[in-house]
Amino acid sequence: MKVQSSAPLPEGAEIGRYRILQALSSGGFSIVYLAYSEHSEECVAIKEYMPANRALRRPGDLVPYIRAKDLAPYKYGLAAFFEEARILAAINHPNIVQVLELVRANETIYMVMQFIEGTSLEKYILNHRVEGRIAVLPEDFIVGVFARVLDGLQEVHGRKLLHLDLKPTNIFMRPDDVPTLIDFGAARRTVGRDSASVIPMFTPGFAAPEAHERDGAVGAWSDVYGIGACMLACMSARPPQEATSRAREDLVPLALEILERSYSPQILSVTKACLELDPRARPQSARELFQRLMAR
Repeated sequence: MKVQSSAPLPEGAEIGRYRILQALSSGGFSIVYLAYSEHSEECVAIKEYMPANRALRRPGDLVPYIRAKDLAPYKYGLAAFFEEARILAAINHPNIVQVLELVRANETIYMVMQFIEGTSLEKYILNHRVEGRIAVLPEDFIVGVFARVLDGLQEVHGRKLLHLDLKPTNIFMRPDDVPTLIDFGAARRTVGRDSASVIPMFTPGFAAPEAHERDGAVGAWSDVYGIGACMLACMSARPPQEATSRAREDLVPLALEILERSYSPQILSVTKACLELDPRARPQSARELFQRLMAR
C-alpha cells in the first residue's frame, strides 16, 4: 500500500512562540523543522507528530485531515508521542537531546528541542572512510563515543523509556566529537502496531529481531542490539546484515572475523554479544553493556 505524504508546515508558520524557517526532514512518523525563537533569539528544532497513513495535510494547510477510521490509532500514537516527549523533557543529560517544551496546536503536538550543530555519526563514518582500509574509526574513539551514549541511555532506561531506533543517523556528533542521542522511536512503534498496512517502524540492519515482530518482547536488550549494530557500522562502514535474514544465514560472525586484523578481541566480543539473535544472550541493560565495554 502506498504511504501518503503530508506537506510540511509553510515557512513562516507560528508554533507557539516559534517561527518555522524550513523543514529539515520527514519520515513515516514525524516532520522535523528548523525554527526561530524571537524570545530567546535562538534556533531550535521542532518535531511534529504527523504519522504517514494516519494523517494527510495539503500544501499551505496547518491542520491535517484524519479519516474517521484512522482517528483512534492517530490519537493513540499522539498520546505515546506526548508521553515520550514528557519523559525526555525531564532529562538533563549531555548525551541526550534536550527537549525544551511541548506545544499543542493544529490538532497535533510539537516537541521543541535544542538545535545541535554538527553532523550525524553516519556522515562522520563516511567522511573518515578510506578505500583499501578495513578499520574505519579508531577503537578508542568508538569506545569513547558509545560509553557516552550508554551513559545517556542508562538515564533514559531508568525512566522506563526505550529508544528503539538506534542507528548512526540518530547519533549526532557535535564539533567537539561529543555524541548526542536524538529521534527516539518508542512512540513510533505504537502507531504501526495495530495497522494492517504496516509502516516500517525500524531500520533494517540496526533493529533487533524482536523489533520486527508485531508483538515482539522489546526491552533494554533491544536497544543493546542497536548499540552493537552501530558499533559494527563504525568499524566496517556499512550497515550490519538485517536480523531477519540472519536467521537463514548469519554473516555477522564473518564480518567480525574480518575485523580481527584491526580491532581488539575485547571490543569484537562485546559487539558480538550485543548482536546475539536471542535477546536473553545479550547484555540485558545499558548499564551492563557499559560495564563490559569499559572493562575491555
